[in-house]
Order: sequence, then structure tokens, then C-alpha cells
Amino acid sequence: MTSAPIPREIFRAYDIRGHALGPDALLTPDLALRVALAFAEVVDSAKQVVVGGDNRSTTPALQQAAIAGLLDAGLDVVDIGRAPSPLVYWANALLTQERPTAGLVVTASHNPAEDNGIKLLHTNAMPLLPEQIQAVADRVASGVSAGERQGDRSLWSPRPAYVRSLADSYRLQRPLQVAIDPGNGVATVTTGAALRAIGCEVIAINDDPEESEPPHPADPQHAANVAQLASVVSETASELGFAFDGDGDRLGLVDGRGRRAAPDQVLALLAQDWLTQHPGASIHVDVKTSRAVIDHISQLGGTAFFGPVGHSLGKYAMRERGIDFGGESSTHYFYRLDDPPHYTDDAVRTACRIAQIASRTSLEAMLDAIPRYPISPEVKIACPDHRKHDVARAITEQARRRWPVIAIDGARIDLSSQAEGAWCVIRASNTRPYLTVLVEGRDDASYVIARQIASEILTEHGLDPSPLLSQPPLD
Repeated sequence: MTSAPIPREIFRAYDIRGHALGPDALLTPDLALRVALAFAEVVDSAKQVVVGGDNRSTTPALQQAAIAGLLDAGLDVVDIGRAPSPLVYWANALLTQERPTAGLVVTASHNPAEDNGIKLLHTNAMPLLPEQIQAVADRVASGVSAGERQGDRSLWSPRPAYVRSLADSYRLQRPLQVAIDPGNGVATVTTGAALRAIGCEVIAINDDPEESEPPHPADPQHAANVAQLASVVSETASELGFAFDGDGDRLGLVDGRGRRAAPDQVLALLAQDWLTQHPGASIHVDVKTSRAVIDHISQLGGTAFFGPVGHSLGKYAMRERGIDFGGESSTHYFYRLDDPPHYTDDAVRTACRIAQIASRTSLEAMLDAIPRYPISPEVKIACPDHRKHDVARAITEQARRRWPVIAIDGARIDLSSQAEGAWCVIRASNTRPYLTVLVEGRDDASYVIARQIASEILTEHGLDPSPLLSQPPLD
């Protein structure tokens, strides 16, 4: 196959993702086929690939094209059809126990319906690192060819075994009524079945995968997207509500009072339960995590370890440090599993775990006991792609001369010498032309000081801080 120009901008840090609908599509079936051929060269230790995809209108054509490319490369394909990302991870790891198996998922997660993407996985469901995704892009750009052998394709439905594995892992001490909102995404494949299997009565909204879009984006990180679920929890007197993103790897939580739990609260709740079972354990957190969570983990006898933002880098950081549980402010919650062995960010598993917690204690009381400090949402500060990483590095170096800095992924700057509990994060977006900024203080006064200092840092580097200056803390 001859070389051809490719849209480099869709080969991102964690996956391949871009516009996939209509004449201006960047991710096309032809490109998906070439990506699959190149991927086969990168994961040459794998003998087969498990392939699944979400329920977007463009997914079937992209998925079949990717399968064709893998078969042309000589790899066998296990086609599991429509599947959430964590189900593909689980199937990947399970099959690897018998034969080295890679993974490919066609999904754009919570992106708009006209987008689509491809996630690429090594054996045991470990994602490709950013440089490996760029290696795939390089191979596609330079030209890829079919192999000498044609692979074999088989069909398999891992869903029943996956649901049984969750039912074996989680037990409710009493029945619970829960409401779920899969956002008409592919999480509908597993969510209701898994929660019913562990003993929940399930009330579902937006659970039709044939519908194009729900009344809101399938992105539980943002409170507005959980408002409908919160109303349903209150109206039906449900004890819990779970909101899922488009491919089932992120989770939002509503308690029995109809209150949305902030992502940091959910992480603190899960960490508390984890430390009850694993005293003194280390917990993986990202650099955007609230100090309230760090303090809560410390008070419970655990240790929080900062890692980079993003599910792929987070899993590698956990493996390197031997950490078995962690989470991010993006509503990803990570586990190291033994059966089958792999790292996963599985929203359905997390929902089952929270339901188990709620069946034995008051979830509302646990959430109320978790401290909360004034913290901003992530604020986007415009900065051109060709400048953003240089600016982020310059900010990190400048800040190091004045304050303690954690420079794992951008700069987490400790401003507690200026105001109690104050800190900020300034980092370059991996995918868009901006920096993201987050500030927190122990109280409203220290929040304002942290916000002002972060704004001054941005101004010193020629950036407009006005979006941050006008930002009050989250409710």
C-alpha cells in the first residue's frame, strides 16, 4: 500500500480521535484499515486481536475496516461486536491467558456523535503510550502493506462471563434500588445486567443504544450532565444514581438525596473503602486532585501518589509503583485486577463497588464526612498548539524558583506559603490549543489568593487570565 498524507492531529496522546462523519471526515474506513495494518507491526508479539466498538453511526464501517486491516496483516481477530471499552479490556486480558492478544476499540468516548476514534491495546489491556501512537502514525504515513498470511476471524460474546465475574466479586448486604443513565451509549450493554446480577433493582433512563443522543452529553464529569439523573433519583426514591460516559469507562454518582457527588468526593469515598480492606495502601491520584482528597487519604493511613493525567499514563504509573487502586478528577477510577490480570478503568465495576458500600452503610454520611475545599473547575486558557508546551515548561521552571512544584504533568504549584492550603495546576492540554488551569484554597480567602497568583503567572507569560479571574469555586 502506498504512502499517503494523514491527519496527524487526530493521533493524540491516548488514542486516535477525530471527525468521522460526512465528506470532511478525518477518520475514515480507509484510514482505520491502514491504522490496523500499522498497529499489527507495533504489537508484533500478539497473535490475535480482540475488537469491539461503541454504538455511533460510524462505528460499524470503521470497525469492519479495522478488522479487515488486522486480518490482512496476518493476525487472527476475535470480534466481540458492540462493547464498552472496559469489556474489551476484560476480554483482552482473559484471552491473553491462553494466547498473546492485543485489543482495538472503535470509540470516541464522550465526544460528539459526529466524532469517532480508535483505542489501541497491548496484551493484558495495557494501552499504547503516546510515543507508540505516534509510531503508528509514522507507519501509516510512510505506507503499510498486507502480510503474507491472512488471519482468521471468530465471533464471541464475553458479556455473560463478564457479568458473572462482577456478580462473583460484589455482594449486597441488602437490596438497593438504583437509577442509571448510560447516556444512550454503549455502556447499556453491561450496566443494567451487572447491577441486577449483584442484587440491585434498576431504574434506567437514556438506555437505548439505538437512539442517536440523550438529552445531554454522556459526560458525567460535568454537573449539568447529571442533573436529569439526580431528578430521577429524587422522583423514584432511589438510593443511588449512576451516570456513565459514552464508552463506559467513567462514572458519575448521585446519592439518595439527589445530590451529585463531585468526582473528588467519589475518589475519596472509594479510597476510604479501599483502605478499610487494604490498610496503609498507596492510592494513585492525578495532579488535579483536591488537597481534601489527599488529606482524607492521609488521615485514613494511606499514601497518595501523584501521577500524570490520562488513563494510559495513569495505568503505567500504577504498574511501575505497584499500586492497585486510584482515580482521577475526570471520573476515571482505576483497578489492578488478578482475574484476569490487567489494569482497568471500568465504570460498571465502580458502580457495583459503590452499590456494595451503600448496602452496608450510609453513603450520604460517608460523603458528608469527606472534607471539601473551594476549588475551581478546569479553566481553559487559549494558547496556540505550537506554543503551549513551551509555555507550560517555562511556567514550571519559573515556579520552581519560588515554590514547591510537582512537575509530573505540567506544574502543580504549592502556594501554601502565600495562603493556607492554596495550590494551582497549570498544564498544556494534550489535545487542544490551550492550557488548563485549576486552583484551590483551604477557604474562600485562600482560594482568591491562589486564583490571583495563577492569573499573574499566566499574565507574565503573555496569556489572558480573564477566564480564570472570573471563575468562582465550584458549589
